[in-house]
Amino acid sequence: MLYLPTLSTAALIAATLLAGCAHQPPQISESSSTDSLVLSLPDSDVEGEKHQAVITGPNPPTIGGVAPDIYSDHLPAVEVIRTGRYQLVATRASLGQRYLLEQIIDVRIPASMTASVGDALQYTLRHTGYSLCPTLGPPQRTLYRKPLPAAHYRLGPMPLREALQVLGGDAWELEVDPVAREVCYQVRDIRYMPEHGDDSRDKSPAAVAEVSNE
Repeated sequence: MLYLPTLSTAALIAATLLAGCAHQPPQISESSSTDSLVLSLPDSDVEGEKHQAVITGPNPPTIGGVAPDIYSDHLPAVEVIRTGRYQLVATRASLGQRYLLEQIIDVRIPASMTASVGDALQYTLRHTGYSLCPTLGPPQRTLYRKPLPAAHYRLGPMPLREALQVLGGDAWELEVDPVAREVCYQVRDIRYMPEHGDDSRDKSPAAVAEVSNE
């Protein structure tokens, strides 16, 4: 007589076979940010003896990025709080707060003031977190000393970045140093290079274009 296993016995055999065939993924050892922090701490000198930092508790400080990162492309949904019966206020940083060049400015220079382009730049940059970089050379001094056009006595509301480009004009390229928080101007598509002892190089427009493309 042929013996047929019951349902429970067959299920048990199948589970055993599947467990034997399956394999656990290898455990990948990740470098601990806590260890890297401890290793970066300098040794302490106590009464002539070197003391090394060690972990003595369950919650030591760690090194790592802050989450969520407001400068990430994938931001969480904007949260709001109610400040009035019909008013909601966002609780996250605005675009102008995250990127200072995108803050909205509204500049009004008194018409009675005889301002230069440099004066207007300094006036526009007030309280924005950015400053005008030191004058680089004769081209920049020429720009800064030019009288401010009447059309530029009133700028905005517009982003700070756009206002600075308007004040410089189409012949100038706005350059930004986000670390020092400085803005500079360079003649568009032209850079000044130090001259060599032999001034025999070809200075034709074609040769200059070829150098700039290298």
